[in-house]
Amino acid sequence: MTRSVDAELLGRLRATAGLELRPGEPLARFTTFRIGGPAELLVEARSERALVELVKAVDEAGVRRVVLGLGSNLLVPDDGLAGVVIRLTGGFRRLRIDGHEVEAGGAVALAQLARRTAELGLTGMEALSGFPSTVGGAVIMNAGCYGTEIKDVLRWTTVVERGGVRRRLGVTDLGASYRRTALQGSGAVISRARFALAPGDAAAATARIEELNRRRWRSLPGGRHAGSVFRNPEGDYAGRLIELCGLKGRAAGGARISRRHGNVIVNEGGARASDVLELMLAAHRAVRDRFGVELEPELVLAGGLTGTWRRRTAA
Repeated sequence: MTRSVDAELLGRLRATAGLELRPGEPLARFTTFRIGGPAELLVEARSERALVELVKAVDEAGVRRVVLGLGSNLLVPDDGLAGVVIRLTGGFRRLRIDGHEVEAGGAVALAQLARRTAELGLTGMEALSGFPSTVGGAVIMNAGCYGTEIKDVLRWTTVVERGGVRRRLGVTDLGASYRRTALQGSGAVISRARFALAPGDAAAATARIEELNRRRWRSLPGGRHAGSVFRNPEGDYAGRLIELCGLKGRAAGGARISRRHGNVIVNEGGARASDVLELMLAAHRAVRDRFGVELEPELVLAGGLTGTWRRRTAA
């Protein structure tokens, strides 16, 4: 049974060095959708030691927790999130170059890491430069773009697991496949990761980043959105199937399925999480009825949204 944050847990967290507590912090501003209610308790962790103590304390108290990265693929419920929302800051935003390898904290933006390594003549991450994620989020979902996946350049990652247990995992331990790893749903938090890159030409690498980013942004609409809503089904594209169902431009409240890309939902102003979810359900139903394909969310549905999705797509 999940419990609310009580005075005992608050006291324990306040006594832990390296943590900053923000009760009732609005979460919409931390997401690219700009949608969602407040966190019961937002906690920022600045060091691995603080993160270990945070996870241990929250898990021992039986309180739900979720990690907030760049908020670029996250839908937060309109009534917010119960429990503890963890945000990595401080030392988790640092990276260190070691020859042809680079070690990055879990909160480092993947785009920043890809550009920095390219500028130093270290290649292998150029295709990932447009992926809007932290290193931690990218590792957990095995982020991929233009034929490159994070597992292709990853050497190892350090995770803080349930109960505050710290472990180092190799690439094979992740069981990585398309947009998936064994860490998803495990409660593990990525604290850092090490990547093995190849020496190359810095100018050519940065030029490739610019070209790939231009290609990416040509295919996506402007405005407030979270990128791809659904994973691509094997051998096809979710956006193509949604478009064939005539759903591009469909609106619900302040949200709309983009007229430019069928697999993107845009907050046109004042959209609620319930509006986005209604459009997702409409797309899922239409594609299932017409093509017999069950679209799976790539968008992370936080809090009670996951249960709502499962109930309504089971019908």
